[in-house]
Amino acid sequence: MTHIQTHGEADFSSQVLQNKQRTRANQSAPLKVEAARRYAEILVSHDIATLANANALLADLDKLKVVEQALASVAGHGSGTRLAYLWMLLGDDSRIKPDRMVRRWLQAVLDRTVTAPEAIRLVTEAAAHMGCTPWELDHAIWEHQRNS
Repeated sequence: MTHIQTHGEADFSSQVLQNKQRTRANQSAPLKVEAARRYAEILVSHDIATLANANALLADLDKLKVVEQALASVAGHGSGTRLAYLWMLLGDDSRIKPDRMVRRWLQAVLDRTVTAPEAIRLVTEAAAHMGCTPWELDHAIWEHQRNS
């Protein structure tokens, strides 16, 4: 948050991150850096400032629900894909990121459109059946799609 405040969102996005992507494919959508800053502010306001704090949060379902509700207010939150990915990066192997790669693979396999919530359910159920974590299956699908 300090670096974003020091540089300003636009300069931090273009010069430091070298990423000027927006949260949606719309010129008026906020930059991803703005969404990241808002996520960081919300996390810090809930005393989540370290990886250890985040891991403790993931174990406290009541507090997690409150924090997730606050994070859902951030522009570009959408279906929650970004939030699922954040928890995955923090070590929650029970989550998947139902992004385009995963949904395209499911759509090709099932020969029909698949929503983000349905993708989460399908991958989670398939992982349990296969004896792996949802994250492991998500990663395998993503790798397959990237290399196809």
